[in-house]
Amino acid sequence: ETPVNCERFLNADGLRLFHQCYQQFQNETELVRNMMGLIGNIAEVEQLRTQLMLDDYINIFCALLTMLVDGIEISYNSAGVLAHMVSDGEAAWSKVSVSRAFVMDKIIKATNTWDLEAKRFINYRSFKPILRLIPMFDAPASQHWAIWALANLTSTDRDKYCAYVLHEGGIPLLQQVASDERSSEKMRSLANIVLRNISEWLVHT
Repeated sequence: ETPVNCERFLNADGLRLFHQCYQQFQNETELVRNMMGLIGNIAEVEQLRTQLMLDDYINIFCALLTMLVDGIEISYNSAGVLAHMVSDGEAAWSKVSVSRAFVMDKIIKATNTWDLEAKRFINYRSFKPILRLIPMFDAPASQHWAIWALANLTSTDRDKYCAYVLHEGGIPLLQQVASDERSSEKMRSLANIVLRNISEWLVHT
């Protein structure tokens, strides 16, 4: 879960092993979930996620967006990986054949299928990689995934995750989304859910 360990994984030809493992065991949901959690850690590191920018990998991540067996984790992790990748802008996608706009559309459609009250098998120690995506109005799919994540986590584990948003500077970012005319109605609604969760949490702490 640290950039150093992510780099070690990549240097040990880990992505090739991921690809081989996925091809052989793509129906083993627990294995795929764990692998996508690992890929998610890599995607959070700006200088490393360029190594994910290959059509073969992007096609796998897109295919997994609709995998809702045993909960939303595989779909969620795949969307998170892609959300970080599309946040790097159009130029970063110039060497792959998959369109950034196509992927952004797939991310948003996937998030709209998830249950906002779903209990999660995930443990964040910081929201900084997620909060980084919220002001990115040129990458609305990244915003959408990030704000959905905060709305879900502050709804289902309020005592733990409201504090993260508050102490890591998330409130002004969410207020901007909630009031900005560039935000979709869905994004404004999700941002307001997070802000309301934090307000209610503060009253009871």
